Amino acid sequence: MRLSHEVQTIPPRTVLIDPTEFQALAAGIDCTITTEASARLLAFLEAMLVENKVVNLTAVRDPEAAVIFHALDSVAMASFAFKKPPVRALDLGTGNGFPGVAIACLYPETQVTLMDRRIKKLLAISRALTASGFDPNQLETVQMNAAEAPAHGYGETFDLITTRAVGLPEEMGILSAPLLTRGGRMLTWLSDGTEAPARLQSGLRRIAQVEYTLPAPADRVRRLAHYGS
Repeated sequence: MRLSHEVQTIPPRTVLIDPTEFQALAAGIDCTITTEASARLLAFLEAMLVENKVVNLTAVRDPEAAVIFHALDSVAMASFAFKKPPVRALDLGTGNGFPGVAIACLYPETQVTLMDRRIKKLLAISRALTASGFDPNQLETVQMNAAEAPAHGYGETFDLITTRAVGLPEEMGILSAPLLTRGGRMLTWLSDGTEAPARLQSGLRRIAQVEYTLPAPADRVRRLAHYGS
């Protein structure tokens, strides 16, 4: 089920961090993001944290920690150089909208689908997207079990799929492979103690892996694996 949101004027808000400061943080993990993209991402983060007061979207409630753990961690995907921006991207099991919304900010021409089984969270994300002024023509929310997505017209649709805090690489590969276009890519964030196999049972192979350190107040070492067919 597709959910819709309308574009509205962004109301005056409390700035979590200056976009140029966020750019510097991104540079610290070898990622490049524009000032405009930083501002859009931070606007969504703030709106998501407002929704989090009534719908459990994240256990990270401190705004400074959320900037690092959600926004900065999400833009780590920019460390991978794509030959061209993705045409259609899917954030599988989106949860609170990260890293899917980061895709829309980093690649303004990319159509992004945020997919999750939980309608309550998707409605909260839709409200946050509206509050932060995102174009529904670029970014949509869809309630669906990813395992059922090929039967609902999403087979071989996406040239980029992201998975963060959803499951193990093998599990994500099984769900992602039928949804990827030929030559499509899957980016999966690895939890502590999780390894990224060189090849997954789904046939996807590991192309690259990066390791980076998030700064305080959410300091930790993170790893992100890049898979392709």
